[in-house]
Amino acid sequence: MADRLKELERADDSITLRYVDGDELNLPYHELRAWCPCAKCRPRWKDPHRRLGLAEEVKRLRVEMPKAEAVGRYAVRFTWTSGCSSGLWSFEHITDIALNRLEVDH
Repeated sequence: MADRLKELERADDSITLRYVDGDELNLPYHELRAWCPCAKCRPRWKDPHRRLGLAEEVKRLRVEMPKAEAVGRYAVRFTWTSGCSSGLWSFEHITDIALNRLEVDH
């Protein structure tokens, strides 16, 4: 799979990622939010002992379609009405979440 994102489409409960090579991935919002890249959330998911707590916290939030604002040609800023909205989500980070290939500290 090429990592060059062509299009990001928002639905009520998930986003669809479309790539230049034709591949397509779907990512539920609750899973996306559990991997927030902001300075407050990132240390929580990088620590395996705290990650489960963060994931449970996110699951208790209502599912919502966030506002999305492009940041150059490399990232998106999601604005959630119930929670963190300060992180920049690089296309690479979103792809890594969808493919379950994020590196976490052990």
